[in-house]
Amino acid sequence: MKYSLILLVLLCGCYSEKKAHNQFAKAAVAYPKIPAEYCANTFPVKDTILPGETISTFDTLYIEGENTTDTVMFQDFDTVRVFITKTLPAKIITSTIHIRDTIIRENTAKVKACEISNDILLGLLNKKTADYDGLKHRKDIWMWIAIGLMAIIGVRLFMKYKTGLLTKKQFL
Repeated sequence: MKYSLILLVLLCGCYSEKKAHNQFAKAAVAYPKIPAEYCANTFPVKDTILPGETISTFDTLYIEGENTTDTVMFQDFDTVRVFITKTLPAKIITSTIHIRDTIIRENTAKVKACEISNDILLGLLNKKTADYDGLKHRKDIWMWIAIGLMAIIGVRLFMKYKTGLLTKKQFL
């Protein structure tokens, strides 16, 4: 009775995964900022920039030439000056460079959870491999025991046949 009470206290005092999950869920509902800050500080988001391709595009714009005539008369009325402005045809080349990079945002919390799961799976795999090796060793021992017993039975039957205790009909 005394030991069962101590055992009961020890088992009730364990901090299980389910208990931790429930407490964290309660904290997330009551004070959502605290668990969010904890997760952000413990598992920060990791950004990786992969340089991409650079694309250059060229645009060519042609402008036609034009003639503009302007007549200016002075106060004297005897001089007339005519100004002719000529705009020559032009070609404007515009070069645009597009750089395309890829940003990979990695959730380190999920990566850590996968690493933990991977460690657990490796432990289980090693345990099962050790169990299989033990069973294989046991199977090999029983196989050799069976082969030995069959050999002993075969030798005894052959000896009985040679000594005449068994007839050919009984032997086969």
